[in-house]
Amino acid sequence: MLLNLHLKFVSSAAIMVMMMWALCYPLIKLSLPYAPVMLTAFLRAVIAGCVLVLIAHFTNRPFPRGYRLWIYITIIGLSATSLGLWGMFYAGSLLNPGLATVITNMQPLIAGILGWYFLKERMTGVHLIGSVIGFTGIVIISLNSLVQTEKQVLLGIIFVLMASFGGAVSNVLLKKIAGQVDVLFAMGFQLFIGAIPLGILAFYTTSLDSLDWKMDYTLILLALALLGTALPFILWFWLMQHAPLFKLNVYNFLTPVFGIYLGHTVFSESLTTIQWLGATFIITAIFLVTVINGKIKPAH
Repeated sequence: MLLNLHLKFVSSAAIMVMMMWALCYPLIKLSLPYAPVMLTAFLRAVIAGCVLVLIAHFTNRPFPRGYRLWIYITIIGLSATSLGLWGMFYAGSLLNPGLATVITNMQPLIAGILGWYFLKERMTGVHLIGSVIGFTGIVIISLNSLVQTEKQVLLGIIFVLMASFGGAVSNVLLKKIAGQVDVLFAMGFQLFIGAIPLGILAFYTTSLDSLDWKMDYTLILLALALLGTALPFILWFWLMQHAPLFKLNVYNFLTPVFGIYLGHTVFSESLTTIQWLGATFIITAIFLVTVINGKIKPAH
């Protein structure tokens, strides 16, 4: 009985994390009338970083020590936060939220390829097939944009892939220092470090005159920082302590589904036939890599 309750709670918490991650692109879209995208990206990183570092401090977690760990944290910040949020926020201003969420979740495929090359991890046949299918979906959507001269969509796809690549690089680096550094401190400080280039970019490319700070914007910003960054990370960290990672990865498949649903219901987003085809390829690939691949036991 207790085991069933535990499994249900883990499942509910994992689904909640995926829903919060799927909220990011709709929230970015909602923030556009109030502030420049890079200013919002900078503020999101700083607020989320503050929350994570304060939680780590008040729960007496070990502070990161040693220049090697700080080098890794810095590179993670530049990849996950600087490159990741730069790509995510610009893509959010160019693409519909549903399509952007689908393409962003190519990250497990990219991380698998990077892990195979840099960490010498074994890539299964399912992962390889999933990667090919996923990237085929990207090509289908991109070619459709070229044919229809939708330069905005094509540029948005490039920014989304940049964000996915940044997140995948950071995941590979986090795995290399797993067990050597407290995750809350590491993620909090990488957000601070990664926010610096975003702040510089916002300073030189935008004007504070274009900032329309209202209560609506404050709520959107807090939702991005807390619901889209800090809280899902804390929940995900807790889940990793209570369930195997391969089982948790299954839930990643839900994020693009939630993204398409939110895009349709909140923004009346409708994908073209070709975009649906590309999105189907990508979601199929994520399903293969996170669900099917997770059930295959590696050969010993």
